[in-house]
Amino acid sequence: MPGVLDCITVLDLSNEIAGPYASMLMSCMGARVIKVEPLGGSPERSDPRFYLWNRGKESLTLDLQSPEGQRTIRKLANNMDILIHNWRPSNAIALGLDYNSLKSTNPQLIYCAIPPYSKVSPQAEDPGDHYSVAADMGVFGDQTSAEGPSFVYQPLVAYGTAFTVCLAVSAALYIRETEGVGQRVEVSLQQGALAMQSAGFISGPSLQGGRGTSLRQGIRVGIPIYRLYRANDGWFFLACGNNTFFNKLCILIQRPELVEDQRFRDAPWGIPSEHYDALSDILEPIFERNTVAYWVELLSGNDIPCAPVQRREQYVEHPQIAINEMMVTVDDPTIGPSLQMGVPIWMHGAPGFIPGPAPLPGSHTTQIIDEFAL
Repeated sequence: MPGVLDCITVLDLSNEIAGPYASMLMSCMGARVIKVEPLGGSPERSDPRFYLWNRGKESLTLDLQSPEGQRTIRKLANNMDILIHNWRPSNAIALGLDYNSLKSTNPQLIYCAIPPYSKVSPQAEDPGDHYSVAADMGVFGDQTSAEGPSFVYQPLVAYGTAFTVCLAVSAALYIRETEGVGQRVEVSLQQGALAMQSAGFISGPSLQGGRGTSLRQGIRVGIPIYRLYRANDGWFFLACGNNTFFNKLCILIQRPELVEDQRFRDAPWGIPSEHYDALSDILEPIFERNTVAYWVELLSGNDIPCAPVQRREQYVEHPQIAINEMMVTVDDPTIGPSLQMGVPIWMHGAPGFIPGPAPLPGSHTTQIIDEFAL
């Protein structure tokens, strides 16, 4: 069954995470993705994650610093639907691979640039990766055991950029279908950072004590009915995200008077922070009386959202993961069988698929040049 991007060819000149991740998602939707690597293969192949981000692609090895390599890549670009790179503007111009140099010979090209900072930003020529941009944009986490912001290892900026790239490219393809011309689209890492934390910018007097407010005292971080709690054998997360869930909780724990308590009347997000401790003091000893399994079964059975805190291995082994095909085994020629994320987006009539593992370096070079660059 063809994917929604069947017959679309992508030239992926990017490295790091955002560009390869975005083009991997496109390959799951049926696109043919050509991964351009330096001679000998990308140094990023030493990172096991490379084999996820670049699965299902074809590998072309070229020396882009040589005149011959530059001529070849421009010939390839003339026959592509989408080109992706993460260079700064001056780097693209130096290689003759800026949009103005390519659009005259391929006016239908969707040219996607993923620089660290926007082309119109004063920082446009500044170097940066997803971690440095995260620091610059204030993307950080809360750690209950330490004061101040904490470094977030998860590459949230790169993921946000990748998802936004897919949206931007899809919109450009739609415009091309209707108007017959391509265009340059840009999704900087800076914009990806904004996409991932936009909800955190919501503020105002009416939201005092709302989502995002934290009171740092031991494990007491965040809204007292939307946080971790300790049972007598582990931890679980209580997620009363609206007033109805809070009301059900109060009845379940036989404390219905809390519903009418003026301190908590605007639960969950409107509870003033000065009353967080009071509600936590009530709930903590109740939850510590029984096991995680007891509370998860009881709360879930009464339509109160919750989940146990689990190890990664437990998450992967959950039956729902298998039912939803969220994890699949990919037999990679370099690293062997590996457990990887499944197809993240399913569409009616074109559910998507994983074309195969990551390619060996340069394994498609001759075929691709013969097909597109002669």
